Amino acid sequence: MRALAVFVLAAVVLACAGAAAGARGGVPTCQAANLGTWYGTQQGAAGTILAPYAFVNKGSSACSLIGFPKVAMLDSSGQPIATTDTHYRGFAGITRKLVVLAPGRRAYFGVLFPDFTGAGQATCPTAAALALTPPGSSQAVTLTGGGAEITPYAGSHLKIGCGYLELTLVTAKGRPFGA
Repeated sequence: MRALAVFVLAAVVLACAGAAAGARGGVPTCQAANLGTWYGTQQGAAGTILAPYAFVNKGSSACSLIGFPKVAMLDSSGQPIATTDTHYRGFAGITRKLVVLAPGRRAYFGVLFPDFTGAGQATCPTAAALALTPPGSSQAVTLTGGGAEITPYAGSHLKIGCGYLELTLVTAKGRPFGA
């Protein structure tokens, strides 16, 4: 009986592994070491900024991404600034889909954040760099320069908050982000 249980468990594990590989269509997950970054022009309305970003495949073969990235703000010394990133599901009709990146191609995502606190003269720190972690990875790609210099606020006149970001899923479509 125990041998049968072990056999069934092994079959389930192999089936799950095969399904995961099939979901990626045999294309390996993009690794941070083979990715660069891109950023577009920030857009704003009604106190919210949309900052468009992308991972760019700098490798020599195709790779894939699916899901939400992670973003952490860094100061000019490369030290973390308190950042809270949450998932913005359904932004601009973007759904969770596998994005296959040929060399030189982009997987876009958006970062949305409030640009004021409602707390008078209260201020929040501005990032000097961003650590952008691709979905499915634990390693980040660091972005510096103008696209990294964001100052996300949050909260209200009752309590100020800083560093609150809403992230979209990665997508092959640049249109929602002005690309």
